[in-house]
Amino acid sequence: MLTLLRIRILLVTLLINWLILSLTTECQPIKIDLRKLPKKVDVKLSDLGAIDIRYIPLETSDQSIISRIRKVVFSRSYFLTNNNSTEINMFLYDGSFVSKIGSEGRGPSEITTAHDIDINPQNESIYIVDGWLRKFLVYNKGGKLMRTFKSPLIGAVQFKITNDGILCYNENNAANVENSYNYIDTTGKNIKSFPNRYKWEKIAKPSLTYPYENIFYRFNNQLLKKEIYCDTVFLFSNKTFKPYLIIDVGNLRLTPNARTTSTANFLAKHFITPMNLFETKEYVFYEFIYAINEKDEEGLTFISSKKNISGMLFSSEKGIINDLDGGPNILPKTIKNDNTFVTWIEALSLKTYVASDAFKNSTPKYPDKKKELERLSNSLKATDNPVLVLVSLK
Repeated sequence: MLTLLRIRILLVTLLINWLILSLTTECQPIKIDLRKLPKKVDVKLSDLGAIDIRYIPLETSDQSIISRIRKVVFSRSYFLTNNNSTEINMFLYDGSFVSKIGSEGRGPSEITTAHDIDINPQNESIYIVDGWLRKFLVYNKGGKLMRTFKSPLIGAVQFKITNDGILCYNENNAANVENSYNYIDTTGKNIKSFPNRYKWEKIAKPSLTYPYENIFYRFNNQLLKKEIYCDTVFLFSNKTFKPYLIIDVGNLRLTPNARTTSTANFLAKHFITPMNLFETKEYVFYEFIYAINEKDEEGLTFISSKKNISGMLFSSEKGIINDLDGGPNILPKTIKNDNTFVTWIEALSLKTYVASDAFKNSTPKYPDKKKELERLSNSLKATDNPVLVLVSLK
């Protein structure tokens, strides 16, 4: 009996210690230290453990012509390209064109601007928001308009679908937005509001407008967000925000007071402007604009390892060196899944690079892949639609 009692006590003690460790771990988000930016280096795909690269040329027809891609959103069976203010195209994973989504206008089933798009992960339905008309439009995965509903929000130009609602961000370029985020249901009813903690005043002229005051992204079936004034990335779960990741940039972080009192030129040269943020299983990718040594601003990307919190800073314009097939350098834009990042390239740019001496003289890790890329380039016309580039990591 005594031995059995001791075993039970030991099991209970182990369980309590495990729970304490779990809670402690949950409360301690990963911290990336960018208070002092490291020197820029050259980064190769093989440095990140890239094991494969493939290309998806997007079908070109009179109905599917793409001027430029602003955003790509993926579902299980298809993906969408948001090309400009109103052009949204649906493609299958072989690059074949399915249909256009939405039409331009001010009618009940039309949009003036597709401020943001998202796909419901559960049923693959498509949501579009027109912030100017304060309207959501919902399409099925076949591209047919199912319904519309009014947004109760002014300035809601970013959103993400969750399991039971929609998390909206209210643009704060107007300085005094009441709520930064609103959680609404799929009929437009407000469920919960999150007050704006970063109000500022338009005193300094000219004021600087930031295109990405807020960044949403998904990882591991979770929804995350980061605001420009805050170093913390938050996880949205059970209608609350929980600290998930800290990107500490110290004095390079914009503050509401600085935005209120400083000129656009001063802000551009003294603070980081976030442009993109996402992660894979092994890495965090953070793209931003900053004027190193107060010189002209330049695009920079920092890739941080989650294992040892070390990282590499490189020029966004130069991108990551493609040493897999010798193709053009790559600047990752988003992820398809937790271990595949995605970018895109114009057909003309791809053809031009493949015809260059840099490509011809390259000695990539996979020579057969180089030959495949050359064949793809030869099959493209200079006026064809862009080509998606997917890079798989270990």
